[in-house]
Parts: sequence; C-alpha cells; structure tokens
Amino acid sequence: MLEAIDIVKSYRAGGQAAPVLRGVNLRIEEGEFVAVTGRSGSGKSTMLNVLSTLTEPDSGQVLFQGADLAAMREQERDHLRNNAFAMIFQAHHLMPYLSVLENVLLPGANGFRGISAQQRQRAVSCLERVGLGHKKHSLPSELSGGEQQRVAIARGLASGPRMLFADEPTGSLDMTTGDAIMQLLRELNGEGLTIVMVTHNPDYAALAGRCVQMREGRVLPDGTPA
Repeated sequence: MLEAIDIVKSYRAGGQAAPVLRGVNLRIEEGEFVAVTGRSGSGKSTMLNVLSTLTEPDSGQVLFQGADLAAMREQERDHLRNNAFAMIFQAHHLMPYLSVLENVLLPGANGFRGISAQQRQRAVSCLERVGLGHKKHSLPSELSGGEQQRVAIARGLASGPRMLFADEPTGSLDMTTGDAIMQLLRELNGEGLTIVMVTHNPDYAALAGRCVQMREGRVLPDGTPA
C-alpha cells in the first residue's frame, strides 16, 4: 500500500547539512498496524512526516499504491493528504475557541460552500465512534487530555482515510488514558484502517501487528537488536 525506497533527508544546522534519514526502506501493507520505535533522534518522526507527505525527502521515492508521490501535482498530493491520509500528533492541535464538533469539521470546511449536512453527520458519527458524541458542543478546555486526543482522532477519521499516521499519540497521557487510546487504535485497525504509529513505549509497540526499529536514520532489518 505504501513503500519508502532509499529515503534521504537532511536539515540545515549551523550552516551545515545534518542528516536525519540515511536511506530508509520500508513497506506497509494494507490493513497493517505498524509501530515504529527507536531512540530519540533516530529519525522516527521525520520518516512519518515524509511518508504522510508533510515533508519532502531530499532523495528517494515514496509510493502509494504504486504511484510516486513526488511525480504527483501539488493538488493531487493535497487531495491525498486530506482524504486518504490522516495524521495525529502528541499535541492535539485543537482550536481552543471552536467547539469539539467544529474542530472535527474544520479540515473539511470550504469557505465557499460551507459545511454540508453529510459532512456534519459524518463528524458527529466519528465523535460517537470515539465516545464523545455527548460532548460535541464542549470547548477543548472543558475536556481531559485523553478526550482531546480522541477529538484529534475523530478529526482524522472524518475524511474517511485509508491510512492513519500517529506520532506519539499517547506520549502526553497517563497510563490509563494511553491504554484507552491504544485500544481505540486497535479497534480501528481491526475495522480495516492501516496505521503507522511512532512510539517510545515498548508495551504499546507490542500491541501493533508489526514493530519496526530505527537507528541513526535507518530502518533496522527484522530481528536486529535495537
């Protein structure tokens, strides 16, 4: 479904190039739940950003269903990012002055056409799916950290994505709340959603169907000690 081939990415630091990804190769099959682990600075989040089209690689290819993302027009990548892909982060990135429902609707809002009844119904359904239908009119400040993360997941689901990229989605949560988020992700995967999740938590990584380890900007071969 998604494949990274020899991905290289560097950032500028002090006038010099600082390599982050040094030839990443990874294949994600449809319906998989893949956990990406590794020490801080190993390139996990950068790889996730490249796979999800948030960041362009310096070289290499990312293929989605065989199509080279770099060869797509910007509009095509935008459509893919907004419809086929969803991204959730450790930080919830909710608009504090919008209601829970409005936050979920925000990515699909069109300044000219507004929000359709179908979009609104899907947003409500997504909130109900994550157990927050009863708080659709609340403000983010009225929710717990775990509830805010559930809103972020509902926002990602509202477009009906085929792949969910999660960057430390439980990193700022207590254990009980983190366990609940992981249970939700496993349920979504069981319903067919492909998930790629970066995590530092070995217990949560073990709940995924496959664990990928990174070290110094590379994906380690299966069975290599971390």
